[in-house]
Amino acid sequence: MKTLKNISLTLIIFLGGIFTACNDNKGDSLDLTADVDILSFKVNNVEGAINNDNGTITVLVPSGTDLSAVAPVIGLPANATVSPASGEAQNFTFSANTPIEYRVFNGNLYNTYRVTVMEIKAEITSFRIGNRNGIINQDDNSIVIYLPEGTDVTALSPVIEYTDGAVISPEPGSFVDFTSPVTYTLTYQGETFTYSVTVIPGEEPKLPLLIYNGENIVPHWDGLVVTIDSPYPNPNTGGINNTPFCASFIRDAVTGEGWHGGALWNNNKVNINPAEYDRFSVMILKEVAGDVQIEIQSDGETNKDWLRAWYSEDHLGEWQELVFNIPENRTAIINNILVMPHEHPNGEPVAFTTHRMYWDELKAIPKN
Repeated sequence: MKTLKNISLTLIIFLGGIFTACNDNKGDSLDLTADVDILSFKVNNVEGAINNDNGTITVLVPSGTDLSAVAPVIGLPANATVSPASGEAQNFTFSANTPIEYRVFNGNLYNTYRVTVMEIKAEITSFRIGNRNGIINQDDNSIVIYLPEGTDVTALSPVIEYTDGAVISPEPGSFVDFTSPVTYTLTYQGETFTYSVTVIPGEEPKLPLLIYNGENIVPHWDGLVVTIDSPYPNPNTGGINNTPFCASFIRDAVTGEGWHGGALWNNNKVNINPAEYDRFSVMILKEVAGDVQIEIQSDGETNKDWLRAWYSEDHLGEWQELVFNIPENRTAIINNILVMPHEHPNGEPVAFTTHRMYWDELKAIPKN
């Protein structure tokens, strides 16, 4: 027994030595000291601000710069590579809301950066007179504010919020005659930006409520049996929906009838009153015709209604704006919105096939 014990101990020591040697060799082959920090990030010779602690890079370029095909020049440590590569053009148009991800590889390490390239821009973010808020359109730099009938508009003092560091004229607190539209000018980092402000007597009309647009209003869609891709590249920017991002998923035909789609609920629920809104509109793109279904619910998945609209066979593969009418007798608040392509019972009027559906620009439309 003593001999057997000695043989076993020797074997254990021998095998232990082999494993140790293997581990040592493996350790020797790993390079865990390589530098994976981006050294510089330039766009049109403008140096970006690199924050290695939180993995972000921000580049401010002159106003009017085309951000749709930006080719950054990236400085890297020795032996490092980066993806996307230095000099490779990227679309940074919406990177302020959806940064572009860059990953640096060196040795056995990598580091990820989220990069934003944006124009130098000063904005008015809030414009208020009394208890009335102005409607700000950042696309055309206009502001419209509705005041009660009979208001004296010849000497009004708005409360204005705008980009920190900018200088604005007329100065905040000054009294301004709004009989005609007034131009407000912001000066910021050598650039000048103007807004046209118009005061209109009367009540403010109710506008459509934008719920999702893929770019700057991007609530998280929960996937029911499916994986929701959002934001997802718009497959057709040449039609009525030319924005770069949308939401999408693949609906499998073999899984049977049931809910397979995207849901806005829980932390991303909505709050829509049918007394104020009577329909939804949404952009849809598919390669097959058929009903698209929106299910609306109150909290706790109660008070359900199923709304359907037809995606036409006349424009397959193109964006179509579908309208879904909320039942006239519905009074319950809408908190949950579920979207899916509808599977027709018994394959009528069209057989359901596996396909990808895209949607964008989901809005609640106010009553007339």
